[in-house]
Amino acid sequence: MTQARPIPSMVRRIVPTLGSSVDGEALAAARAIGRVLDRAGLGFTDLAAAIQTADFLAGEKIVPAPEQADVRPDEFSRRREKRCAGAPIPPFNVYAFRRAYTPRQEAEHRARVAFCRSRPWDLTEWERGFLNNVARLHGNLSIRQADKLAVMTDRLDMEVRRAC
Repeated sequence: MTQARPIPSMVRRIVPTLGSSVDGEALAAARAIGRVLDRAGLGFTDLAAAIQTADFLAGEKIVPAPEQADVRPDEFSRRREKRCAGAPIPPFNVYAFRRAYTPRQEAEHRARVAFCRSRPWDLTEWERGFLNNVARLHGNLSIRQADKLAVMTDRLDMEVRRAC
């Protein structure tokens, strides 16, 4: 049996937030755990496999992973886990980040970009360049980009309404 890779200690700090009564907070914690695990090259199945259960009653002895054995719960660090010397470095990929929006919201962003691009005479040069760059992302925007797009769309929509 191969030894399981250790779970990053950051996960232990985030897990208590999963019990929040605020749904958005609990979901954000789950997503944050997913990001931490993804950075370490792990998944939720690895996390589930690392959870200690009552197997010791059946005669199995549970031994914590070497890195986790010397970490006290009250000594958490905000630094990222150090990579092992032999661990491969994941390739840099622009599109490897997690999506911040649902597919429906991304479709709405694409529709907003199309609406704004249909009215180029009402846009500044910076706004046209911004829309051209955002159009290449196919709706997968950052929060700030989506906010800028929403402000631009609202302004153009108000101009259309005033013209009618």
